[in-house]
Amino acid sequence: MGTLPIILLVLFGVVVVFALLGWSYIESISIPTPEPTMKQTFGAGKHRVEYKSKGKKLVANLYIPENLKEGEKRPAIVIAPPATSVKEQSAHVYADKFCKLGYITLAYDPRGIGESEGIDCDSNPYVSANDMASSVSFLSSLPQVDSDKLLNVGICAGVLSAAYETIHDARIKALGIVVPSIVGSEMTKGNIFLVRWIIYVIGGITKFLSFFGINLKAPSIPPEDKLTEGTFQGLLEVATYYPEGKVGYHPRWKNSIAVASLPGVAKLDINNDVDRFDEVPVFMVSGENAYSLEPAMRFYNALNGPKDSVVLKDANHVEFYWKHEYADQAVACMNTFFQAQLGQG
Repeated sequence: MGTLPIILLVLFGVVVVFALLGWSYIESISIPTPEPTMKQTFGAGKHRVEYKSKGKKLVANLYIPENLKEGEKRPAIVIAPPATSVKEQSAHVYADKFCKLGYITLAYDPRGIGESEGIDCDSNPYVSANDMASSVSFLSSLPQVDSDKLLNVGICAGVLSAAYETIHDARIKALGIVVPSIVGSEMTKGNIFLVRWIIYVIGGITKFLSFFGINLKAPSIPPEDKLTEGTFQGLLEVATYYPEGKVGYHPRWKNSIAVASLPGVAKLDINNDVDRFDEVPVFMVSGENAYSLEPAMRFYNALNGPKDSVVLKDANHVEFYWKHEYADQAVACMNTFFQAQLGQG
């Protein structure tokens, strides 16, 4: 064998190794075994809580209704936040509103986001899905929670994690999806086999560098002076919410996304799993001016199970994060749907 074939063979082997390293970022979903019922009860209001997911510490905010009586059990909801978002932002808005309707709710920081441990600025939907499963297990261990009435809600890209977790978790009775942004696979071209494996190679290089303490990141929102009329509408919208000085800013939010997130973003296409929603009740809410509406409707229309939806007039995507006029309507509609699925309507 000549020198050139040997070099090519070695290079091929290196590429395969990096691709497999990148593939390792695709976490398989696992539903934690039920925790023993906790003896601790929480009083009314918001509580900072900690628990584990895949061995890492998660930090979440737990919301207990004011009118919860001693010994009473209530339905409970886990809220999956948008990518890069911390629990004090849009997830708080929805957790607080559902709590005021009588639900016990939980808004969590996925691994690597906010106060939770993990790869800094990780927005891998597979990671967040497993963190959601751990969050459901934590909620179900509370003596105040009716573990037969558990619900999931996802916001924006959090819909990917919420939907993926729901179809693997028989404990969940219904799913609410708010302005679903489910186009990660399409945007990265990860739905193309060769491109997806190139992204795995990039992920593998990232993982190799992480052994030396290097965590490659990219800005999630470009600088304001780089935003033009030709910029993707989604970026223009989130740029009005997240950065310092904007309505949704929180000091723990970081304008970064770990490159390690890319393999998961490129791989998880929830449209490939629509047949698994045949027994899963789904309620979708979006806005007529949301950039995410068209792919969200494609997903919704493909669902054959129990479902309902509402598209609010004049609303764009990011306005659902914080504008009470839209969030209130979204929560009210989901509540009606949830109550019917739980047999309480």
